[in-house]
Amino acid sequence: MMGFIGILLFCGLFIQVSGADSDEVRLIVYAAPNETGGYEPVPPDVPLPENVTYSLRSPLLGFVAVDTDPNETEYVTNELLNLPWVHEIEQDAQRKSGSVTKDDQIINSSPDQWALVRTGVDTVRRSGLNTSVLKVAVISTGVDLSHPDVGPIDQGYDWAGQDSRPEDADGYGTALCGVISLIAGNVSQNSTNSSLVLIPERIGVTGNDMSASRSALAIAHATDAGADIILMGYGGTEPSRAEDRAIAYAKDHGVLLIAPAGDEDSNAMHYPSDHFDVLSVGSVAKTDGLSYFSNYGIYNELVAPGEDIITPCLNTSYCRGTGTGFAAAEVAGVAALIKNGYPGLTSAEIRSLLQSSATDLGRTGRDIYYGYGLLNAPAAMKAAEDLTLQKTLIAFNSGTGSREMRRTLGSGNTTLHELQLVPGWNFVSIPAPLRSQKTCRDLFSKVNTDGHTIWTYKGIGGWIAQNPEISPAPLDGLLVYSDAPVSVPLVLNMNSNSTKPVEKGWNLAGSPFLKEIPARDILSPNESSWVSILPFNVSTQQYDPAIISGAEGRFSDTRNISPFTSFWIFMDTNGTFIRSSEV
Repeated sequence: MMGFIGILLFCGLFIQVSGADSDEVRLIVYAAPNETGGYEPVPPDVPLPENVTYSLRSPLLGFVAVDTDPNETEYVTNELLNLPWVHEIEQDAQRKSGSVTKDDQIINSSPDQWALVRTGVDTVRRSGLNTSVLKVAVISTGVDLSHPDVGPIDQGYDWAGQDSRPEDADGYGTALCGVISLIAGNVSQNSTNSSLVLIPERIGVTGNDMSASRSALAIAHATDAGADIILMGYGGTEPSRAEDRAIAYAKDHGVLLIAPAGDEDSNAMHYPSDHFDVLSVGSVAKTDGLSYFSNYGIYNELVAPGEDIITPCLNTSYCRGTGTGFAAAEVAGVAALIKNGYPGLTSAEIRSLLQSSATDLGRTGRDIYYGYGLLNAPAAMKAAEDLTLQKTLIAFNSGTGSREMRRTLGSGNTTLHELQLVPGWNFVSIPAPLRSQKTCRDLFSKVNTDGHTIWTYKGIGGWIAQNPEISPAPLDGLLVYSDAPVSVPLVLNMNSNSTKPVEKGWNLAGSPFLKEIPARDILSPNESSWVSILPFNVSTQQYDPAIISGAEGRFSDTRNISPFTSFWIFMDTNGTFIRSSEV
């Protein structure tokens, strides 16, 4: 075997590094797909023609890459096609990215820059409790690992230098990482409590020496490293089967793939952004017009600001960046916010939400210049909340039968009450503060939840794990699982008034009363703005038919709401649940 300098074994990807000159041509040699969705084996030792050296090797994606003299490309191709395992061969496609310009006058990546204001990122409310750790891979020129406005970093790789430290020498990769970090609200100073982790994949020393073969390896590696979102900050005019295989692999693992539409002011084909499974992003100026450089075409899905973007740069400095890569990074940042706040949403659902919530520009509906429209972060987050609620409601439509929840009820002045949980999920709420101020952990210490988390719902923050170290808030809804019937004693401070604001739209709230009461009386007389109530039936582990304000019969608002229960309520306007000490 000729031309070997070393062999690396990394996450199922074998990388063989050659000493090929920069003017050599790289060929990608593919094994055939097999019936299981993978590829036929690539032999560990492939006989090569003279003056041909290995460059890259990926059994996972079923290809090897070899370097040869440009004048011998046709001969080498024919020789390799004679090998029994070879399915097809193509020349490695080139990729390139944008660039940044250092600006010594900038001292920080200001959170109020125009791009964030125009897309509404500055108004997005973030949940105070992170529900999961989100990983976003950025494939570009690497990252400045020491920049305070970028991070935290984990499990990246340098495919250009063949080592595990993807240090940026160009600045563009750092800039893309910085945009995502700024939008997602995470920097290295709070990395001990961060929900965002960046995976930098370096496929070029500069933006002009990238290739599709490295891109494919980086996509597959980022997927194996657990990336939820992959930003591919580059592109080129030629398709690549290696890249296609890697994109298919990432999609099959639930990854959302995003790429810039390109900066050539053209509607020519552009890859990987024109791949059907990749979200393509164009750029707009401050006027909302398409940027003078932005590519356009039928594959464009969204646009975002891509001019005069302030970003972190090398050596803890800052740059101004222009290009569709920055627009794509903004979309990746908002997608990260959605995925972190609503981890139950799939990549396909997030992609659809970003499309449907975009601000329409240009011709009505999708067009070749603006796609579905301008990235709208608040609308996307609201759409994510609504979809999560719909999925939650559907999820409770099935379950096993169980006995009905029973409670020991007393008069309004009695402080000791008993809450009976049944096997399965229980939608519960307490109407007044716990006199003992027991934490959630103490209150449910005798409940065997069978490993299930106790959940509560926080509006824009979605479902979050109930903090076990605090006392449950009055009139908040709790979703508690029990594997057996169990009695939970409640010592309530009935001399205290309790209130819970409810906002327009769906809310999870608890009954403020200690007795059954008709739904029409659930709010105080001056609060008549509710539209519908959806009560959960623990006997069937399903939702009962909705209660509709003003309705009769099956949906009548005279149906009773039981004490110590929580339920979904849809408000036409904002309102307040009030439990008076006199009730």
